[in-house]
Amino acid sequence: MTDNISGVAEDLPKNVTETEEILSKSEDTKEDSGIDQDRVHIKGIPTFIGFKQFKKLLEKILGDVKSKKVRYMADYAYVTFENAEDAQKAIKLLDGYDYKKYVFTAHLAATEVKNLRAPTTKNTEPAEQKTARESVTPLAEMEYEKQLELKQQNSTNVMDKLHGQLQRNKIINIGKQGEFRKRLETILPSPKTTGYRNKCEFTIGHDLNRDICIGFVGGRFSENRHFVIPPVNVDIVTPQMMAILKDTHDYVKETGLEPFDEFDRKGFWRMLTVREFGGDVMLIFTVFPLESKEKTEEIQKQIAERFLNFETFTEKSYRVCSIYWQEMVHISDTPNFKLIGGTPYIYESLLDCRFRVSPPAFFQTNSQGASVLYSTIGELCGLSEKSETQGSGVPATSETATASQPSGDAIPMETEQNGKEELKEQESDGPPTKIAKIDTEAVSESAKSEETNAISSEEATPSTTEDHGTILLDICCGTGTIGQCLLKNIQNSQKVFCIGIEMIVEAVEDAKQNAKQNKMEKCCKYIAGKAEDTFRSMKYHLPKEFDLRKSRVVGVLDPPRAGMHEKVILACREMETMRRLIFVSCDPNSAINNIVNLCRPESRKYNGAAFSITRVQPVDMFPQTNHMEWIIQLDR
Repeated sequence: MTDNISGVAEDLPKNVTETEEILSKSEDTKEDSGIDQDRVHIKGIPTFIGFKQFKKLLEKILGDVKSKKVRYMADYAYVTFENAEDAQKAIKLLDGYDYKKYVFTAHLAATEVKNLRAPTTKNTEPAEQKTARESVTPLAEMEYEKQLELKQQNSTNVMDKLHGQLQRNKIINIGKQGEFRKRLETILPSPKTTGYRNKCEFTIGHDLNRDICIGFVGGRFSENRHFVIPPVNVDIVTPQMMAILKDTHDYVKETGLEPFDEFDRKGFWRMLTVREFGGDVMLIFTVFPLESKEKTEEIQKQIAERFLNFETFTEKSYRVCSIYWQEMVHISDTPNFKLIGGTPYIYESLLDCRFRVSPPAFFQTNSQGASVLYSTIGELCGLSEKSETQGSGVPATSETATASQPSGDAIPMETEQNGKEELKEQESDGPPTKIAKIDTEAVSESAKSEETNAISSEEATPSTTEDHGTILLDICCGTGTIGQCLLKNIQNSQKVFCIGIEMIVEAVEDAKQNAKQNKMEKCCKYIAGKAEDTFRSMKYHLPKEFDLRKSRVVGVLDPPRAGMHEKVILACREMETMRRLIFVSCDPNSAINNIVNLCRPESRKYNGAAFSITRVQPVDMFPQTNHMEWIIQLDR
């Protein structure tokens, strides 16, 4: 975008007649040629309001002045009106408007100049095709230590970005950028760096030569280029998966049915999903539905006979035990899975637990890396064997936990506001009823008497403090892996109870069966529904010996890559007894908005005390790629 059209002239070729016509306008119209008389540019919009909220605010400010089109860009916006007169009225109303200490500025918007360059001659040379190794595993040629160094630096960059967002949203006690970086821990490596993927989705399509190929997508739909790259030398894919791909490729060619073409909307084969857990392998064939039911049943029968044949283990180097069928007209269709052969589930073992996995259920794609991830989550929750206090089954309190943490995990740095807040935050892991009402004046008067009588009282009478236990809220629990892995080895030594919440009904059923198989039904309960709805009725799901008002409440939130819905974030804030939240993200950049909203000062919209970032622990779950997991510890 530029202020006037003439600013583009230097870059235009002289032989473009259309451009010359545009630039040969008379002098008296040149002055206004770079300004839209009916479009207003608004700046200074707070980033914490969304598009819908901004539109409502705009309607409130403008009153009778109606907007024609609103283009919202987080901290600024463009609003188009019916005519220049309405635009001028809007500027008078908007310019200088004070909204929650954010002052708007408004003026006529500069004209959006389209590219006036003459179209360049298309390159007839074929584009250089990247290999699957280059596309899928861009760090494959780099030593693993160097990969970790790169990801550590990337984490530092994201920390700086997060710090900037916290500052812009008026979040206090985060310190300067250098101080904030100290909360970032050293990345934990993956135990396995090759052949670690337990799930891969392979597209069935054509390569650049129009031959049938099963692998990863290359090209872009926007460029009308869509082809498939064979997964050659992609070390993260297991040899067994490669053997399955080879046999599938041969079978697809034998059927004579073409792969589905997204542009022409014709064809049959779409995708092959392989889930592999040791000796258990599940295949999911995704296809575009055929008109003939008989032909469909024939293919299903052929697939079951071919891939469930015991001879495949010795002759083709693979063993399949479960095959599902899924028909899909549009990518947005609700998943539907039909078992056409073998067992309905496959199983994986993790940290002394065994889990059953159904086709739609989420499971970490790096099983050995998941062991590191979950163990670390347990430590940060205070629910690992390392976190147990000596001689008791009571989880470590905030004081003992803080003492055992490294210097970078200094919760007090978040609570140095005043005496009252410091006392409230001091027992962040303790029962909320103990800190709900504190007479700050009486504290100093009683401190001396408590100190002198402490030793004698302990010797005279044994401790009668009741253990109210720990409640673990496993939000987005999937098949129950996190909660069960955390509680498996401490359920008999600590008073703990886990409530898992998940939207996918099939995953909840898997979680219940997993709890039963792992003999954890008494300490784990799973609920299908929305987190924000479940929180409201939480007390009815707890055993009698646990009390939301007195028990220590710790949350674990493991959202999808895009982040969590704002309603869940607000619900976490409103649950005042949850003093610690462990946020797990496979895309730290996407998590920034959620983290900022958890840390905002309390307001009408963001009810409940704000969290503070105590520690960020990166974990490399995806060697040979740029991706990683973040474990973010938040306290209040």
